[in-house]
Amino acid sequence: MSSVVTNDLSFSVHGDTLSNVQEFTYLGNILTDSRSLDSKVEHRIKAASSAFGRLTKRVFLDHNLAIPTKVAVYKAVCVSVMLYSCET
Repeated sequence: MSSVVTNDLSFSVHGDTLSNVQEFTYLGNILTDSRSLDSKVEHRIKAASSAFGRLTKRVFLDHNLAIPTKVAVYKAVCVSVMLYSCET
């Protein structure tokens, strides 16, 4: 069984024709024409890395904070940013 996808469809809104794109963001999710989740996963990893980077100097390199506090901050911020909008 094979399926053929054609891009002959065109849509217009208030007289403006919408263009076909390979990916776009809708409600915070990256949607692609290949239905791949790679860009979404990459975006989540970058966001978590950015959050970790912003906290490095103030939290993770602060010698006055206990390790359990640092772990709690990591779980609350970095892990939750990475897993945001993920379902099982």
